[in-house]
Amino acid sequence: MKFKTLPLAAALTLYAAAAWAAPLTIEECLTAAMENNPDLVAAKESVSAERATVGQAAAGGRPQLSAGSSYSRGGSGLSGANNSGNYSSNIGLEQSISDWGRRDVSIRRARLSTEAASADYRSTVETVIQDVYEAYYGLNRAAREHAVEQTRFDNFEKRLKWAQAYYEVGTKPKIEVTKAEADLAASKLAIVRTQSSMEQYRAELANAMGIPLMEITEVVDILDYQEWGIALDEAVERAMNERPELIAKQKRVDSARSNVTLQMKGLSPSLSASAGYTASGSSPFSDSEWTTKFSLSVPLSDGGLTRGKVEEAEALLRAAEAEMKSLSNSVTLEVRKAWEALRESKEALVSSLEAERSAKATLELAQGRYAAGVGDNLEISDAVDSYATASSNTVLALYGCKTAQLDLEKAMGGLRYE
Repeated sequence: MKFKTLPLAAALTLYAAAAWAAPLTIEECLTAAMENNPDLVAAKESVSAERATVGQAAAGGRPQLSAGSSYSRGGSGLSGANNSGNYSSNIGLEQSISDWGRRDVSIRRARLSTEAASADYRSTVETVIQDVYEAYYGLNRAAREHAVEQTRFDNFEKRLKWAQAYYEVGTKPKIEVTKAEADLAASKLAIVRTQSSMEQYRAELANAMGIPLMEITEVVDILDYQEWGIALDEAVERAMNERPELIAKQKRVDSARSNVTLQMKGLSPSLSASAGYTASGSSPFSDSEWTTKFSLSVPLSDGGLTRGKVEEAEALLRAAEAEMKSLSNSVTLEVRKAWEALRESKEALVSSLEAERSAKATLELAQGRYAAGVGDNLEISDAVDSYATASSNTVLALYGCKTAQLDLEKAMGGLRYE
């Protein structure tokens, strides 16, 4: 799923008000989440921090300039009659000429870490998108379930009126009225429960958007089924190429491999040049001198430190490669399970729709019979309950299709926000 950012003014209007009267669209919810969710802010700052390490790694290859100045005064004897002052100022420039590739490797590692952090940020974006969608679908589901229970209530209320009318003319016993009243009371409780469920999903949606106190009254219903499918092999292949967790892990494997190279250069020579100018004396700049210097450092032995660091780096590389393989296996399993869940959800929806059509026809027949005075209490009660149950199952099946598709797209790394 890909989404385009709404204009900033529209986004600000969305969450500036305490209550949003118009039905919220999923795009508006995602825009607000991208602007306000604190997890995204934290992930974005992590990328910025990693990006700064690239400059730190490159700093050693740039000119290093320093300057200083001092003044001292001293004398002899308690009276301090013989005293003098001394001034000193200096400026120096140092430039690394070569460290035999150590700096280049460090820069590459820093860039790989930044790319891994960017992939982690994308993973966080996908998680936020999934959270918003799940809460949004949940609210759609709760609203539909509320409508189902309202329909159940209306049907029981209609039956109660019929029972009362028949009782008054003496064609039905009192128990018909009593049973109808009990069913109506029970349906009221079901309505209260669905209202509570709607409030919970409203709170979840507001929290996923990063505005936990936002009052949401209504959202656009997008729970209707839309055909969507992908071959399992293609789904797995897409996950291997696009899943941000795999991309981040591969970057860290590459970084670990670069670290092996870096540690192998522990005994490499280094060449640098420096120049300086110093002015000193009893008065400012009364005496001065300048210097230039080339320095070549060749480590001969470090007591096995480099060898130990290389062995450590190689072990960390092997561990990172094993973790990469484990993650790849986990992602493959996740995709297969999500793909199978979507297939099952589609089949469940077909069965639910057929059961709902049958239950509706049975209810209409039972209502007609009861209205004509030939049906009984049990028949119409069962028909009302069966239709409500079948309708609820259809809502659950639609919700299952939506969430299964969402899970599969997340497993493939296909949730995007642009």
